Amino acid sequence: MSELNLHVRYFQDSTPSDVPCIESNFTRREIEMRLPVESAALILVDLWNIHFIKSWLERAKSITRKFVVPAIEAAREAGLAIIHAPCPEVARQFPENRPDVPQKPEMPTTTPHWPPSEFRGRKGEYKKYVGPRSQPPGIGIHWNELQGQLAISPAVNVLPGEPVIADAHELQHVLADRKALHLIYAGFATNWCLLGRDYGIRSIARYGYNIIVLRDATTGVEFPDTVDDCMVTEISIREIEQQFGFSASNQDFIAACSATAHPNATE
Repeated sequence: MSELNLHVRYFQDSTPSDVPCIESNFTRREIEMRLPVESAALILVDLWNIHFIKSWLERAKSITRKFVVPAIEAAREAGLAIIHAPCPEVARQFPENRPDVPQKPEMPTTTPHWPPSEFRGRKGEYKKYVGPRSQPPGIGIHWNELQGQLAISPAVNVLPGEPVIADAHELQHVLADRKALHLIYAGFATNWCLLGRDYGIRSIARYGYNIIVLRDATTGVEFPDTVDDCMVTEISIREIEQQFGFSASNQDFIAACSATAHPNATE
């Protein structure tokens, strides 16, 4: 049985018994984790070719080339399952890679009586309460000009046999079919889709998978006062390390994959 011997870290909101349990004493810890290759999968989230935030897109393009693509190549060589999760719109562009899964159960047709439907839809007198992305000037003025252009990054190849999933329903069936237990996440954006999609870490963690994020192979959407040091990305990784799983560096992941693919190689 081939195994990845992966160096991972986590952030625990606790302290040893002889250390006061206060926030200033919390720290990251590191461990070695052995993952059976046949039950591990690399999940690639929203590796897009375009975005309306140009500064973020340039950062994501660079990270895709320098970190995501090498991680994909190493994972393939080691025999890990590769699962592409590029959003429903993009997944439809890969009919030959779509998994054959049971139809998703329909949502109940009953709707809650409160809040009123007019309020939920922000219609009429409630239009002024639309969410932040719909308030002036809105994001549509940038996204609309990109309509019809969204695809997977040209730096990333989808190989035959690699599933391209559109939602958590499809991902869960693919993982169950492959008996995957250890999910290694890479992709974008850390604080938006990587965490928040229904196939993202917050949602999938509730099923009990062992989750590891490649912290070099992602970046978040920053604020004006955080963009220089990418603090939003750092905080998002801390959230993963504290609540949902672990993180690993690209260097350690690629080294672990290489050792698995070439167990008799010498340095």
